Amino acid sequence: MTKRFRRLLQRGAVVAIATTVITVSPAYADLNVSPESIIVTGVRNEQASITLTFSNSEGATTLQAAVSDLRTIDGGGSIAADKIEITPPKITIPANAPAQMRLAVDLAEASASGEFSGSLYLYHPDGRQVVPLIVRIKAASLRPWIIMIAGVLLGTGLSLYRAEGRSRDEIIVQVGRLRNQMRSDSDLDEDFQTSIESELVDVESAVEDKDWETAKAQVLEAKALWTRWRKGREDWIAQLQDGKNLISENFDNLGGLVKSTVYMQGVKDRIDTTRRKLRTGQYETPQALKDEFSEIRRLLSQFKEGEALLTYLQDLRSEAQLPKDREQYWLDRLELREKDLHNLGMDTQSFQDWKTKLEHDRDELKEEIAQLTSDDATQEGTGGIMGRSAKSALILPDPLLSGPSVVSQFNPNQVAQAGRNLRWFNWISQAIAIALLSWLGMTELYGNNPIFGADPLRDYFSLLAWGFGAELTRESVVRATQDLGLPLTK
Repeated sequence: MTKRFRRLLQRGAVVAIATTVITVSPAYADLNVSPESIIVTGVRNEQASITLTFSNSEGATTLQAAVSDLRTIDGGGSIAADKIEITPPKITIPANAPAQMRLAVDLAEASASGEFSGSLYLYHPDGRQVVPLIVRIKAASLRPWIIMIAGVLLGTGLSLYRAEGRSRDEIIVQVGRLRNQMRSDSDLDEDFQTSIESELVDVESAVEDKDWETAKAQVLEAKALWTRWRKGREDWIAQLQDGKNLISENFDNLGGLVKSTVYMQGVKDRIDTTRRKLRTGQYETPQALKDEFSEIRRLLSQFKEGEALLTYLQDLRSEAQLPKDREQYWLDRLELREKDLHNLGMDTQSFQDWKTKLEHDRDELKEEIAQLTSDDATQEGTGGIMGRSAKSALILPDPLLSGPSVVSQFNPNQVAQAGRNLRWFNWISQAIAIALLSWLGMTELYGNNPIFGADPLRDYFSLLAWGFGAELTRESVVRATQDLGLPLTK
């Protein structure tokens, strides 16, 4: 019975206490506060405020407000209560009518950015009411903007360098190495060097046009020519020296004939063509060059053979005591043969046909001399066959000395304006891209984070990384889309 009595006594005490609490409890349940939870957000170095609205359905009452110190969750930051202004601190709430109170927080007094929590205490004659108070402070926007723009600029610079600067520098390095290797070879032939340099000129032109694929292809061509020279270096040197000797030995003695005869002009053109092929790297092996010089040597030997046959017949005619009319006949006939030789084609068959005619003339002249019975034939000088033939020979014009004049369709002002338009377009496009990417990053990371700066290392590094990665991602997407052939341009 004792235990049961005790349990009944305890229950009765609890009911009595609850009844007393309910009876004595203040009637602030009818005091309405809007908002029920106070959340103030703002930027450091500014002042944030919120207006509270009170109403009481039981009748007029007096209300006085006070606020506690605000602290972060980890206790590392705080806002003193005296930095929070309540205007007015005491108000009278009429029956069935609202009353307002303004709460202002000086965010510049906060020790750091972050979320601060505390309480707003509302005192009235019937008791006290506690309203949760949260203040969220983010860093001022200037520094985040700088960090975000720096990240985008860093990403833009890296993407531009990867798209243009890297390719340009790689090409320049390869060209520099190739030229250093060429300079180290003192035996490098001038024409062969010219062939490599012509490819490097194309490289420089492609670099100026930012055509990186063409520039890389031209670098490979130049390196292929250099490798071709190195692999057959000794053979190249021997064949080139042989060609120089062939030209100097023959053209030094036939300089006048080169200018005055179609045949020798053709030989000279053949030599110029050989040098042009050398300068443009068209000979794959030294043997190909040797075959070309062998053909030139055959042409020169063929002409010298013809000259020797003509000289023999001219001497034979001049030594013979021919009648005056026959002397003139043979003089004209041999002059005609000489003209035919000077205007002869470059093929072997043309020379053989000419040689056959000259051998027929030789046989005929010998037969005529053998039949001479008269000793009073007058001798006539042969004259200058070469001089007369030189006057009648065809001199080929140099196609490089003349040509149609080229008139540009664009005046200098148009060219300059076009260049300015391209520069402005590039600058404005980059500026717009940087602004849009920065704005998007600030919206995502700064605008949506009411306590930005609470963790400075993480928050600011996130801005920098976002700006850096956004531009690289955009550039990679554009590059991948272009590689797929889709109609999307930078």
